[in-house]
Amino acid sequence: MTPARIPRILSPMPRLSQADVRRRWKSIRVYEFLGIEVVRTAPGSARLRLPWRLELTQPLGYIHGGIIATLADAAAGWALFQSVSRPEGCTTLEMKINFLSPVVKAAMVADAKVLRLGHSTAVIDVDVRAARTLCAKSLVTYFVRR
Repeated sequence: MTPARIPRILSPMPRLSQADVRRRWKSIRVYEFLGIEVVRTAPGSARLRLPWRLELTQPLGYIHGGIIATLADAAAGWALFQSVSRPEGCTTLEMKINFLSPVVKAAMVADAKVLRLGHSTAVIDVDVRAARTLCAKSLVTYFVRR
């Protein structure tokens, strides 16, 4: 009989410098294209903002669901990136999103929190709000390359 395997405790990496955040942000060009902004990041959490623009709407005038999902995914990634040693090795495996309220002519803010960081996957919870109204709730699973 072999002894049970004891999992390693994964400690968060040191906080990224503002220069590191800017450099990594610029490498993901879709964020700049959409206008997504970093409000704050810390190991295990992030807040991103997306100002309202007419170009992001669908025919009824609401922000398109794919844009909201992109903001949620970006926030999830930034909550995770400061908790791993190789953020460039992380990618979305699965994403579930519930759209709760339409977004009309209001900036969106996405708050993400890492719920579980395992050896090869991480689960992140994301709330997307517009004008203080919860408009989307997402659960994102990321692959973590170690």
